[in-house]
Amino acid sequence: MEQSNKPENEEKIQIHISPDLDYVYRDMINIFVGNGDVLFEFGNHHRSLPDHHVRITERIVLSVPNAYDLLQRLNKTLQDAQARLQEQIKAQHQNQ
Repeated sequence: MEQSNKPENEEKIQIHISPDLDYVYRDMINIFVGNGDVLFEFGNHHRSLPDHHVRITERIVLSVPNAYDLLQRLNKTLQDAQARLQEQIKAQHQNQ
């Protein structure tokens, strides 16, 4: 996979995704903004006491510029996914 959303004169980054990459499910996130960094805490609600206990399992710290980059990429990706979903629904309705 290659990122290509930068101008052509900038260096392209090649990304390798390991076939044994772990996927984890998180149903809770906290976000804290400090001086120069943004802290993301991820965790899961305790299944037997969903309203009372959350277990924080990961913390990720980004610089403020990288957090803004994440925000922009996430917004664009979600908008693209929504547009594709709407096209699929439209095509299904036309085929019925």
